[in-house]
Amino acid sequence: MSVPTAECRVCRTDVPAGEYCGLCGCHLTPRRGEGPDWLRVRDFGAAPDEHLLAPSPTSSLFPHLPGRSRTAFRWGLAVLVATLVAFTLLRLPAALVTVAALGLPVLFVIYLWESDAFRDFGFRTLALTAALGVGLGLGWVLLTEATITRSYELGLTEGMDWGRMLRDGIALPLGGVLLMLAPAVIVRMLRPPTREALDGFLVGALGALAFTAASTLAHLAPQFGTGVVSRQPMQSLLVEAGIRGVAEPVTAAAAGGLIGAALWFRRPPSKQRQRPMVVRGVLVGFAAAVLTVCLALGVVDAAAPTQLLMLATHLLLAVVALLLLRIGLHLALLHEAHDDIAADEPLLCPHCGHVVPDMAFCPACGVATRASSRTSRSYRRTMRPVRRTGPDTP
Repeated sequence: MSVPTAECRVCRTDVPAGEYCGLCGCHLTPRRGEGPDWLRVRDFGAAPDEHLLAPSPTSSLFPHLPGRSRTAFRWGLAVLVATLVAFTLLRLPAALVTVAALGLPVLFVIYLWESDAFRDFGFRTLALTAALGVGLGLGWVLLTEATITRSYELGLTEGMDWGRMLRDGIALPLGGVLLMLAPAVIVRMLRPPTREALDGFLVGALGALAFTAASTLAHLAPQFGTGVVSRQPMQSLLVEAGIRGVAEPVTAAAAGGLIGAALWFRRPPSKQRQRPMVVRGVLVGFAAAVLTVCLALGVVDAAAPTQLLMLATHLLLAVVALLLLRIGLHLALLHEAHDDIAADEPLLCPHCGHVVPDMAFCPACGVATRASSRTSRSYRRTMRPVRRTGPDTP
């Protein structure tokens, strides 16, 4: 049975008729508010029916998941926040520190399992990434803890000075950020066999979350000996929960994920001469912007504003980092190299549930085919849908 075709208004190629071009991902029919075709602002490349600028942490932090699994992870994030609030209200410092440090990293490890990362990468690569993050995080805290403590004590007696601001607000955070991104750089230098942007995001985010979890546990370890119930003011516990358990890991995942996506990004042969460095440059620029966010947080902490203002600043900049991550992953999915096209073969789209031609983008929902794991793509291409034939078939 032949598939109806239409000429894409952007890439000028005959593609299967549908809502989206299966080759470049653009709408076959222009829509109001769509923005430039190279951006496709109304449709996020990893989730159907989501605006690119929609504040959706689930599809941004867990882009490989289909919709049915994304709902469970949305609940997981809600449970994480609720647990942080509960332990804050109960004044349980040990439980609060544990959940703040390990909550999002553990959820991300579950995402690795659900998205077939252990099959796609193998355990050794992921274990190496996590081990590098943990080792660098612990080493960084042991190296800088004495300096930070001494600086804090001097600050209480002598007040703020520009030298302390430069050291504590810029130099130390910059060193920590560079070490946080080191696992992604090291794994990339080992020349992984695959080059997909979401693979790079996964490696970068995992290394950054491991670094943040290890450094948070090491930094807050003394709170495990302060007793079962904390005597700190409720406001201090709330600020600690919001910064350590939400803002810092989200910002770290965004920074590491963007660096990883930029390192793994590769353009298709058909676009090698079409502004070859633009998308990679945008990804690196977004990653640099997230690093600037991290440095801004260091300056805010060193300036010692009111606790609620500090919490609000951390959460606001975490939202900015998450938005930059979302746009960066979207651009990478739209413009990276894709699998071999087999437009005459059917493929089940895990995001919208339609059987569509096997192309770089789903013609029905516009989600990139590479927004699912290699294991999933291989299985669905092995077990392709078969059209029923029989007396009742029209």
